[in-house]
Amino acid sequence: MYPIIPPFLLLIALALISKLFSEELQLVNIGMIHLLPILYAAMRLGRRDTLIVSVASVLTFNFFFIPPTFTFTVHDLRYIFSFVIMIVVGQIVSWLSAQAAIAKELETSERLQETLLGSLSHELRTPLAAIMGASSGLLTEELDLNSEDKKELYYTIDQGAHRMRRLIDNLLDTARLQSGMFKLKIQECDIRELLGSALSKTEHTFPAKLTINEEITSIQGDAVLIEQALFNLLENAFKYGDTVNVSAEQNPVGILIRICNTGSIPPKNEASMAWKPFSRLSNVRGEEGIGLGLYVAYRIAKMHAGSVETMSDGVQFCATLQLPYRGEG
Repeated sequence: MYPIIPPFLLLIALALISKLFSEELQLVNIGMIHLLPILYAAMRLGRRDTLIVSVASVLTFNFFFIPPTFTFTVHDLRYIFSFVIMIVVGQIVSWLSAQAAIAKELETSERLQETLLGSLSHELRTPLAAIMGASSGLLTEELDLNSEDKKELYYTIDQGAHRMRRLIDNLLDTARLQSGMFKLKIQECDIRELLGSALSKTEHTFPAKLTINEEITSIQGDAVLIEQALFNLLENAFKYGDTVNVSAEQNPVGILIRICNTGSIPPKNEASMAWKPFSRLSNVRGEEGIGLGLYVAYRIAKMHAGSVETMSDGVQFCATLQLPYRGEG
């Protein structure tokens, strides 16, 4: 539905009601009633659409209610002033709504920036401290380290470097996907292969249970990005789960991939917001991460005209990736 249709429907409904009760309402009140569609448009639409609705509302008021009725002729010039006021009010409210939206967007941006800086300062400091501590131990000649001790320190450095790389990769992926400059490389994608590849790249100590419909077909999309989305969803499931179940099936829209895990489960009221940027749910406190993995998957799905939804039933947490047969190019 076009956004401009609801205010026009509201205008028609109010005009009919006003006509039925015109004697009881009187012209002043009918004029106020015809301001409602203008205000509705001003709060939800741009200034151009608001102007269109304003003119339509003024013409309706004039044609059906201002004497002589059923003509656009205005004998009393005072009504012209009322018409101008109605249009001006619509433009002023539209401008104020736009300014409020900009202010809210700036506030949200500043809040996200503060969250990002706070998360980064913590998440980067931890692996950096581990790397610096381990490397200092290796460089200190006074320490008599055996091969096992050295191996453990090397492992600490390696883990810290991998953790930093994951953080930086998620930040870069987010910036790249939000820029709007990214072009999908559409090709035929085999979901089985992409799931297998994504699974092989995740760090997990237990296998996932796979249930893939045998009749599942290929889809058209960006294979690299779809694999990245699957990897992020799987990594999140293995990170917080005790068991992981992965299913893929066809539906009339496209391919539906559901990744569920038991274990550390967020509350039901938080789960649906897990994909939001920098989202850190109450069940993941103390765990590494800045809350971008699921958001990157969400952005990739949106680029393909798909979706990512998250939910919890108290027993398991599920992330559902819906991809159309043909992604947007």
